Amino acid sequence: MDKSIGVIDIGSNSVHLVVGEYHNNEYFHIIDDVKVNVRLCEGLSETGCLREDRMALGEQTLMMFKNMCDTYKLDKVIAVATAAVRKAKNGPIFVDLIRKTTGIEIEIIPGETEAAMDYLGAINTIDIRDALLMDIGGGSVEFVLIRDRKMADAVSLPFGSIDLTEKFGLEDVATPGKLKSLHAFLEDAFSKVDLFEKARGLPVLGVGGTIRNIGRIHRRVVDYPLEIAHNYRMCEDEVARICHMTAKMNLEERKNLKGLSKGRTDIFVGASQAVYKVMQTIFSPELIISDAGLRDGLIFKHFGNGPEDLVHNIFDNSLVNTMLNYDVNIPHAYHVYGLSVKLFEQLAPLHGIQEDVSRMMKTSAMLHDVGIKIQYSNHHEHSFYLILNSGLEGLLQKELLMSAFIALNHRTNKKVKVEAEYMTLLCEEDKRLIDKLSLFLQIAEYLDRSMDGIVKDIDCNIKDDVVEMMVLTTTHSVFADMIISECGKKFKRVLGRGLTIKNKVIAPV
Repeated sequence: MDKSIGVIDIGSNSVHLVVGEYHNNEYFHIIDDVKVNVRLCEGLSETGCLREDRMALGEQTLMMFKNMCDTYKLDKVIAVATAAVRKAKNGPIFVDLIRKTTGIEIEIIPGETEAAMDYLGAINTIDIRDALLMDIGGGSVEFVLIRDRKMADAVSLPFGSIDLTEKFGLEDVATPGKLKSLHAFLEDAFSKVDLFEKARGLPVLGVGGTIRNIGRIHRRVVDYPLEIAHNYRMCEDEVARICHMTAKMNLEERKNLKGLSKGRTDIFVGASQAVYKVMQTIFSPELIISDAGLRDGLIFKHFGNGPEDLVHNIFDNSLVNTMLNYDVNIPHAYHVYGLSVKLFEQLAPLHGIQEDVSRMMKTSAMLHDVGIKIQYSNHHEHSFYLILNSGLEGLLQKELLMSAFIALNHRTNKKVKVEAEYMTLLCEEDKRLIDKLSLFLQIAEYLDRSMDGIVKDIDCNIKDDVVEMMVLTTTHSVFADMIISECGKKFKRVLGRGLTIKNKVIAPV
């Protein structure tokens, strides 16, 4: 198996290189990601050919990428070209030029293949069963109907952000007349897309720079505390707000808009209006943003996660990858997780938690010690921001934040404190939930403080004013006094009972 891979995506607006590697044949890790706005599609609609200056910049960019791939000593380089090169009469000439000057072999992929790779990138990283995937690039827009995680249908339309901008003169001021013409064009184009009728009422799973920018602008507008693009969710009204707001701005105003990429200020209005028009057309309630798309799909396909062998459990797969990345003590982490689940189940009459907290419990237990990679002292504080920025997939962003807070609070008796910046995401009930789950994690970790797995079982007996915990161990006993000293006050505050611990040494099985 190749241990390192580079994927080059030659798009209509930008040319992109992603470099990743398998470390010790255990986990995959992105080690570089670079993009250059080449604008190959610029002027294509007028002449049907790539402009000489755009091809020259593309050649310079790909020469730099070739040097980077050589520096990394990659086992495999995959290069694909999409709409601009696909549509241009001189596209094959450009591909031949790049092959001769850089040695990079470029495959011009059809829109259907582009859609399929977008699908693989998104469906292997976001836990969703049914959606309409949309990827609007510079020169085309791809749609995939996803049903039960399968690719049920797909279509590619031959226009993108640059085409719409040039066709309707949207670089600067989007007048009412221009927008009316744009909407009429989009309505006509979308009326011919048969899969839209099958997608009615589904969320739109958005891929590509335009859609990431919609999310980033919205996060700035609402002062969202997390800077995470992947799996960010917006309702239809929130998407409408961003699209209407930016359509009223001129080019200079958009240049100063926080969250909008500088290389996209002139081509954003047409593309964002197309996204909103799709949502209106299929009566979609929500936009779910995927930071993974074509390049990720090519990587997944290369390493065996194609349409017939998707990542089975996105959350567990990503969690294990993260644990390996941070060199977690896996036996200890699994044992702490198992003990915290037993505490949660046996103390259910006291904590009264009804919602599904399984992913938060597992995340915080498995990753509670990752901060040791930075420094042991106050490692729970390091664990907080490492979990929050781990790129862990399969969780909602709020679940990820709460998991980080659970890990942060597993070494303190104090009440959960939430910095003001996170208050927009967490309510008082969320804070109480974090308090309870961090208590179970704290006790579980102390039960395996010797990190040798001697605790084989626990049995909690709930009485009127106290919980009697029987701990069954092999060989030596747990430090019951230490657990009471470190966790007793928090136990009383959170669950309203005192805590006693008895130890029983049993014969090894």
